[in-house]
Amino acid sequence: MGQPRTGVYVCGCQGEISKRIDLHQLAATMAKKKGVALCREHESLCSLQGLQLIEDDLRSGEIDRVVILACSPRRHEETFKAILRKAGISEYLLETSNLREQCAWVHEEAKQAYKKAAILAQMSLARSRWLEPLEPLRFTATRRVLVVGGGIAGLSASLDLAEAGVEVVLVEREAFLGGRAAQLYRYFPRLCPPGCGIDYILQKIRSNSKIELTTLTEVKSLSGGPGNFEVTLLQKPRYVMPDRCTACGNCAPLCPADRKDHFDFGLSQTKAIYLPKGFPHPQSYVIDPDRCLGQECSLCRQACPVQAIDLEESPRERTIKVGSIIVATGWDPFDARLVEQFGYQQYPDVINNMEFERLVSPSGPTGGKLVRLSNGQPVKRIAFIQCVGSRDKNHLPYCSKVCCTVTLKQIKYVREFAPEAQIFVFYMDMRATGEYEEMYRLAQEESQALFIRGIPSRVIEDINSHDLILQAEDTLSGQMVKIGADMVVLATGMTPNQEFRQLGERVGLPLEMGAFASGHLQCFPFESRRAGIYAAGTSQEPMDASSAIKSAAGAAMKALVSLPEEIVIRPTVPVLDKTKCDKCKRCMEECPFGAWGWDDAGYPSPNLLQCRQCGICQGGCPMKVIALKHSTVKQTASMVEAFDPSFLGEREPTILAFLCYNDAYPAVDAACEKGLTYPANLVAIRVPCAGSLNVALVADALAGGADGIIVAGCASDQCHFVRGSDLAKTRLQNMQETLQRMMLEAQRVKWLTLNITDTEGFVRTINDFVAELRRLGPNPFKG
Repeated sequence: MGQPRTGVYVCGCQGEISKRIDLHQLAATMAKKKGVALCREHESLCSLQGLQLIEDDLRSGEIDRVVILACSPRRHEETFKAILRKAGISEYLLETSNLREQCAWVHEEAKQAYKKAAILAQMSLARSRWLEPLEPLRFTATRRVLVVGGGIAGLSASLDLAEAGVEVVLVEREAFLGGRAAQLYRYFPRLCPPGCGIDYILQKIRSNSKIELTTLTEVKSLSGGPGNFEVTLLQKPRYVMPDRCTACGNCAPLCPADRKDHFDFGLSQTKAIYLPKGFPHPQSYVIDPDRCLGQECSLCRQACPVQAIDLEESPRERTIKVGSIIVATGWDPFDARLVEQFGYQQYPDVINNMEFERLVSPSGPTGGKLVRLSNGQPVKRIAFIQCVGSRDKNHLPYCSKVCCTVTLKQIKYVREFAPEAQIFVFYMDMRATGEYEEMYRLAQEESQALFIRGIPSRVIEDINSHDLILQAEDTLSGQMVKIGADMVVLATGMTPNQEFRQLGERVGLPLEMGAFASGHLQCFPFESRRAGIYAAGTSQEPMDASSAIKSAAGAAMKALVSLPEEIVIRPTVPVLDKTKCDKCKRCMEECPFGAWGWDDAGYPSPNLLQCRQCGICQGGCPMKVIALKHSTVKQTASMVEAFDPSFLGEREPTILAFLCYNDAYPAVDAACEKGLTYPANLVAIRVPCAGSLNVALVADALAGGADGIIVAGCASDQCHFVRGSDLAKTRLQNMQETLQRMMLEAQRVKWLTLNITDTEGFVRTINDFVAELRRLGPNPFKG
């Protein structure tokens, strides 16, 4: 490719820019620059006439790339890209410079505003010379979704997708469907029995040919990316052939081995061969291999009238291709044994809230009778303790949202099964929102539960009566309260289940708060950190069953829109120069999305379908051999080199700021909207993420004479790329040795956290930084 032929277009913005900046002089200056084939002024480049002007010049062949000196790229960059595409030119041959929001509107002194505008234009022109005519990348796609988890969220998501015409493979590791909802006596919001909703969904699923449903199956491994995942499934043996089994039950009475039924949380027992409770799929007996005596027994096989038992059955693996994955693996109750003072599993009448659901269920261990587990006597006094393990930095630092309303629901159970029982609720705060507030009122007024604001310090058992004794300070009255109870129910929080954690380890799925799968709850609530994998139900965050169904609909919609016949992604992907790579693995270790692996030649290689194009790998590469297309180190370096640190005079400090495009850059843009002004000393360069900035460029900018450097990114917990801000901050902190070698003060480099509305904070920082740099004096590399 020959020398670039650049068209520079200077926009007056109907006077909004030209009233402060002498655009005639700027255009005349730019027209003389190397590589500029033409330079035009126009009062409104985004108007039909202005756009036509650019299109005509492109079609003439006189120019092959465009530099726009106008408003913020956040306003009309897409408009100008469309004109390049219309003219048959790659949209990536466009460069824009922000002369309005970050120059004309915020600098009152016209002379300084012009000088800054000239620098911005010069830096944009420098970058334009390194632009490449990129084209979108295209990949074939598989129009099939894997749903992991057969609880109410997974079932709902599968049905939604199938009814939209998408093939679904639904896998559940248990022998039954319905998940935790199937274990409930009643569930929100209408307090229906589980069969009411789950059976309805299952009937529709069984009649839908788009859904393949398998139980006792889990994900063993996963490779690929959106549109082209390759998943290995492992189906555990059930040792009973479902196509033969008639569920007659002849086998179980003869089985000599017992097992704890984990559907009832170990409160009941079954034989080693059993028919699962809840919603078994298929409707067939199954053998627990950990309890079965095997071939030496074989009594079940001998009793089976249809020869359905195969004790030699082996696990089976198969590999499928899917376009996207929905994780709906459900939750486990927090292990209340970790809160030792409440006596969980020390005293038989201390149980958790899910065990209480099974206790009152007609299919539960007591046949639906509310009795003490210690002696079978009716419960006359019952105490509920809230927030067991929740909102505790030592256990679950978050609120599980549903525990309070579950207790309110269970108070209703108590009144149903034991109308005369006394009910006590120990709590820190009761949280019942929306329609559940009515349940709170009914629990107090109709069920006459006594609410005590205070958590018991201990639960002990009276050695004579075996009653459970609870003592707490009622913080509302300031009085100590001591009660006896027949049963204590612990409102334990929700944690993603063990399958979810194992799945995360197998497929490289980073978790939020060490637990949940959502990548960014504000902006991408259903997306995990791994592209093409979506979270539904309590894999996303704690929620009740009705919310899980809504969550499943959202995840299904996201999975659906990511299933075209062909996947087209932006070409702004990272590229590795293998000739200079030392295989240090920094790119793999720092990528928040696990997008880097090894190629066949033993070099790091990005999975382009998994990559989020944040550039964090580029920012962390010590050899500078990773280039994020359209935001390469070389392109940014050209802007740094074009920056004149003396554009305001030798003694006046100048600052080069690298601003993340999601939050920091918009925050700086927004200063003008609030009528704020700040010194023209600051010149900004936008970067995809603060983490994409290689700190070698910071050193280069200082060596080139910049008096100060600012790197600004999102708040740590708001970063769209999860770790980008934290990594950028750490890298800058690690520059101290470099600054010492350069004999520069550490104060010349600042990390700045900016959320999208923090314009006042930005202006204060700039004013303070300019004043501090004046005290420090000019950068010794200046001039």
